[in-house]
Amino acid sequence: MNFRMFVVSLCLVLFTWASTPSRALAQQEFVLGGFSPSEWTVGNQTRDRNQIVTEFVRPNEKIDSWTELFTAQILRKPTSPEPIDVLVPKLHQETSKLCPGMKWNVISRQSPSEFEEAGMLYEWSITNCPPEADQHEVARVIYGRFTIFRLAYTAKTSALEPEKREKWIKELSAAKVVRK
Repeated sequence: MNFRMFVVSLCLVLFTWASTPSRALAQQEFVLGGFSPSEWTVGNQTRDRNQIVTEFVRPNEKIDSWTELFTAQILRKPTSPEPIDVLVPKLHQETSKLCPGMKWNVISRQSPSEFEEAGMLYEWSITNCPPEADQHEVARVIYGRFTIFRLAYTAKTSALEPEKREKWIKELSAAKVVRK
C-alpha cells in the first residue's frame, strides 16, 4: 500500500463520520507525512464510529509477534475535547497501571497553526514488567479542527538506539494536518 492510497483510505473513512455531504467536505482533514508505508505492512485495522486504528508491522512479522510497530490512530474530536496534556496520559493509563515504572518524557509541544490546534511529541518506555516486553515508543498527538491524530513508533527494546530515536522524532515532527 503506498502512502497516497493510505491517506485516501483514511479520508474516505472520515467522510462517513459526517452527517451531511456538505459537512463532510468541510471536515475532510488528514495527516501527511510521519512514516514511509513502503517499509511496512498492515498488521491490523479496526474502526468504529469514533476511531480508526491501523497498526503496521515490518514485512514478515505478524501483529501478535512484532519487533517494531507503527500505529496510526484517528479519533473523532469531541465538541469540548480534553486538553492534550490530559488526553495523552489517558491513552496509556492501562499500561501505566500494569507497569508503574513506566517512564515518560515530553519531547516538544506544538503551538496552534492554520490547521492544528495543539500537538505533543512524547516518548515512553517500560522495562522489566512481565508479561509485557520491554518497549520504547515515540509518538505524536495532533489536534486538528475536527479530528485527533496519533502516530506512534514502538520497538520492543528497553531503549531505542539514539540514531533511531532521532529518526522517529524527525519523522513524526514532520507530520502535518492538511485539509481538502
